[in-house]
Amino acid sequence: MSRKEREKKRIKKKRMRLILISFIFIYLFFRSVPSLFAMAFRTILPESVIIEDKIETEAIVIKKESIHKAEGMGKVEIFVDEGEKVAAGTKIAQLSLLDETSTLKQELDELNKKIDVLAKTEKDSEMIKIDEEKIEEGIEGIIDAIQNSISSGDYEKAEILKEKLSIYYGKQKEITGEDTLVSYSLENLKANRDKLLKQITSNTINSFSQTSGIVSYLIDGYEEIYSYNDKEDYGYSDFKAISNKQKLIENHMDVDYGEPIFKVIDNFEWYMVVKIDNIKDIDSYEIGDSINISADKVEGEIKGYIRNINREGSKGTVLCNFNTDFQDYYDKRLIDVNIIKYKYEGFKIPSKSIVEKDGIKGVYIKDISGIIKFKPIEILKEEDKFTYINRGDKNNKIKVKGSDKLAKTVTIYDEILQNTKNIKEGMIIN
Repeated sequence: MSRKEREKKRIKKKRMRLILISFIFIYLFFRSVPSLFAMAFRTILPESVIIEDKIETEAIVIKKESIHKAEGMGKVEIFVDEGEKVAAGTKIAQLSLLDETSTLKQELDELNKKIDVLAKTEKDSEMIKIDEEKIEEGIEGIIDAIQNSISSGDYEKAEILKEKLSIYYGKQKEITGEDTLVSYSLENLKANRDKLLKQITSNTINSFSQTSGIVSYLIDGYEEIYSYNDKEDYGYSDFKAISNKQKLIENHMDVDYGEPIFKVIDNFEWYMVVKIDNIKDIDSYEIGDSINISADKVEGEIKGYIRNINREGSKGTVLCNFNTDFQDYYDKRLIDVNIIKYKYEGFKIPSKSIVEKDGIKGVYIKDISGIIKFKPIEILKEEDKFTYINRGDKNNKIKVKGSDKLAKTVTIYDEILQNTKNIKEGMIIN
């Protein structure tokens, strides 16, 4: 084969190679065109969501708490579980005394002194009755004398008799007054003495619930600082010094005299003092209004009523009253909460899909036949990448600016176009 023929053959091979490469490129290009068109007309269905307007803040839980403290130094034994509801008079705990630091003997000495005084007083009871009778006779005689003086016109004498009458009334009060030892029950004192003697002998002290409620061994030290009786007075500044700190009293734990060992909490009525950073956020609320609140780490919402609003300049607090769901809040003091101002069912759509037509905001949707249509929307809430819109009434209709008639808005089945560039109403796409 000559050199000329070899050169022709090489040129032919190059030409075939170029044709093959060109064919592959053209093939790939036409294969990608449908994908490019598909990307241009990509759609998305609206996502059904619950839209909330809420105030994120903090709250102090106010409870009616009855604290029971150790009456000596010893080891505590627990008979009721944490969070259990009990009736009044239920045995909650027992304290086994460790040494002589108990105040029981001191209480016993005081009781014995009272009993001795009352016993002596009882011996003189007849004398007291006699004195009382004499005073009553004296009072009746003075009243008669006053009436006679007034009748005879001797007002000066009547005035002197009135002073004498007040002296007799004072003596009568001293004898029959409720503040004297006479008013105490000797039998009750003796019963308390027998109880103390039994406790000293057995070296144990039993603790009973004085009221019904929920038992808790979680002591945070705020039981008396944030008291139920002062609930109306707490303001914005009361949130500065509070923190979540709790001590758990456990079974067989050593406790000191005067240390809280458990508390019983009234579960029928409780409160929250809710912090408000901007008082304008609650302009729509008034005392007596209902209020819905949700809390972090607590499922669901609770409904309460506003009992007081404290304003401190541009800040303030709201006192809310509740009578349900206490089991979820009894062990809490400072919590993160949300005031739910309103709640709607709506749709979540991409913000980039929203367009404006004739001054009305809306989206382009592709109907079942592939025709592009414009649907107006009502925006409820906007975020960076997503917008939340009203789903309308039961017929998916909303009010449109500049029109008295309702217009059909987006439905759950509408295919919303994400890319609105070069899109026009009436276009047909596959």
